[in-house]
Amino acid sequence: MPFGIGHEIVCLISRGALWSFFVDIKLQDEHNVPKEGPLIVAATHHNMIVDPAILSVTFPEQRRLHYWAKDSMFKNPNAAKFFDNCGVVPVDRKTKNNAQLYAATYKVMRLGESVAVFPEGTSHTLPRLGTFKDGASFAALEYAKLLDEDPRPNPDGSIPRKAKIVPVGIVYPEKSKYRSVAIVRYGKPIEVDPYMATYLEDPKKAAKQLTADLTHSIEALTVNAPDWDSRDAAEMARWLLFPGENGSMRDYIDVTQGLINAINDLSQTDQDIALLKQSLRSYKMELDALKLRDVHIAKYNEKDITAASTTIELLRRTLTSIIDLPLFLPGLIGHLPFYIAGYYGGKLEMYEEVRAQNKIVYGLFLVPFIYIFAFIWAWFTLFGGTFFGFFVSLATLGVFVWYHVTSIDERYESFKDLVGRWRLFDAVVLGRGMWRRKERILQLKKLRDVNVAGVRDMVYKYRSKNDDVHAVWSAVRTRVRQFGDPAKLHGRKKKLAKQYEWAFEG
Repeated sequence: MPFGIGHEIVCLISRGALWSFFVDIKLQDEHNVPKEGPLIVAATHHNMIVDPAILSVTFPEQRRLHYWAKDSMFKNPNAAKFFDNCGVVPVDRKTKNNAQLYAATYKVMRLGESVAVFPEGTSHTLPRLGTFKDGASFAALEYAKLLDEDPRPNPDGSIPRKAKIVPVGIVYPEKSKYRSVAIVRYGKPIEVDPYMATYLEDPKKAAKQLTADLTHSIEALTVNAPDWDSRDAAEMARWLLFPGENGSMRDYIDVTQGLINAINDLSQTDQDIALLKQSLRSYKMELDALKLRDVHIAKYNEKDITAASTTIELLRRTLTSIIDLPLFLPGLIGHLPFYIAGYYGGKLEMYEEVRAQNKIVYGLFLVPFIYIFAFIWAWFTLFGGTFFGFFVSLATLGVFVWYHVTSIDERYESFKDLVGRWRLFDAVVLGRGMWRRKERILQLKKLRDVNVAGVRDMVYKYRSKNDDVHAVWSAVRTRVRQFGDPAKLHGRKKKLAKQYEWAFEG
């Protein structure tokens, strides 16, 4: 089934939207994806239309992906033409016959093309994977059965091949946050031949077995916790062990999952770890309640949070922002409507899995109005509406957008940090706010110190006794080795290395 211009337009728009929303989309183990032959790409589904957008624009070897849609959406001739142009494949959900259910899918796979599916069925916000449905398994197995029964070559002479299932984990450390990170991790393809004998005797049993194996494969590619308490405790422990890193860390999935496993397992037999788990969760909840981040409290690890230190830090941050503002202000003003729309698009949405989608969609809605207005204004105001000015204005607008998007990250982080410093100043110096915020912040600082010591003690104690802790310790030691000789470090790198002093020996 050929892809048309509609698919290319959708991918082009998606690529621009993702580039402006995410600071990075990391691909891992993409060598696992076969370069040719039909594929069923089975991916996690945590972020609505963002998931298919990411898959489509980043899939290895630039292979195009078809997606399933219920056949009722194809009843309108115009809609059918558009969906077909975009490579969307109809699925007849009313029939119980697998051959008829996935008839259009089989036509695609006979051509050696790929279909992307989401076995969880619907997007969700859970601390682990949702329950997988058997659709992908039935499609792969029934297609293999049909090929065994009818192995004739395609009309073009090519030999059709059985489809492999490629497990994909799409992980979002902060999935609804602007300028966050997405990680796409590919697992080894699953062949269907080992399940065929069972499928011929008991199709449902074979499909369940294949779905179970697919679930295990994707679990190994993602971050899964039994509950939110465990997930939050592990996330907080990771922040404390790897200061300054979050989704940007290259081993985010392995480290976070290792901490989840270690804290859960060890808390069953070690009372200190059980108390640490509760303390980490409490620390995160209190940070959220005070609208602060760990970096704001970490600054004061070795001295009290005093009026003088809080004021000095606020003034330093404010002065830095003021000096930088003239370079960034034009882009900020021009893109302000996007930020306002994105803010309310996320704020007014109850379900987190929809927030990123809303932020992106609202921004896309404003794009033609704002950029066309900016282009016309520049063309006539700055370049007098001349023929030459048309092209200069167009180029200027492109540079304007590129500069703003590529330079937003450091400024955005500085802005969030500055807001946090103002909140500290408001509570500690001005003494304002309900629920004795100053006392809460001072207690929070003490709680952080306790948690830092507890997490480091856990790693030291179990690094040679627990495989998950050993993996985390290895990740810490990898950072330590990259610093080299601490005596030769300067500036920001020296400050960061100081937070790893506890691990320099061992």
